Amino acid sequence: MNMHNENRMTAKERDALRETVRLRARVAKADIDKRAALLHAEAERRLSERFRSDDERWAEAVAVAKAKAAEATAEMQAALLRDGVPSENLPSLNVFFNDRGSYAIRERRAELRKLAVAKIDLAVKDAKLSVERWQAATQTELLAGLLGTADAKAFLAAMPTVEALLPPMTMQQVDALAAEGGLRLVHDSTDDPTGTDDD
Repeated sequence: MNMHNENRMTAKERDALRETVRLRARVAKADIDKRAALLHAEAERRLSERFRSDDERWAEAVAVAKAKAAEATAEMQAALLRDGVPSENLPSLNVFFNDRGSYAIRERRAELRKLAVAKIDLAVKDAKLSVERWQAATQTELLAGLLGTADAKAFLAAMPTVEALLPPMTMQQVDALAAEGGLRLVHDSTDDPTGTDDD
């Protein structure tokens, strides 16, 4: 900072600014908690997201796949009927639309949920630590009487935004953490074999 700044603050101004710094730090931490809650909610939304087979982005492709499956079924059954296979024993080819991929598996969602919570909680701790460091640095300079009015304004402006401290989290990032941790899916035979409940 400029040691020869002529625009020195009075003791009263420094006290007022210290209180402002403390207030901004408290507000920033509250904002971090609020944003963390939003990130948790977004992660849950992503984990429970389902897609429709008639979505305009792929409805035509789904229709084509169903038509091809029907054609293949008709061809197989016609050949088997000619060979004398009873109609009750004819195989068929069906198209199944999986509306949520591996997120349909309960164990997969549970593991990803834990990873998402851990990642967000760690980000919250780092964000709050950044706020505390900013607060400590600013108050130290104020107590030392080294800040002029312009310097103080610069210090206040230097505090990162909550969005910068706690950026959005994507499920791709969580999936990457799962892969790095060697995620294994273990099915309990007493559970629904499809594991497609919505917890």
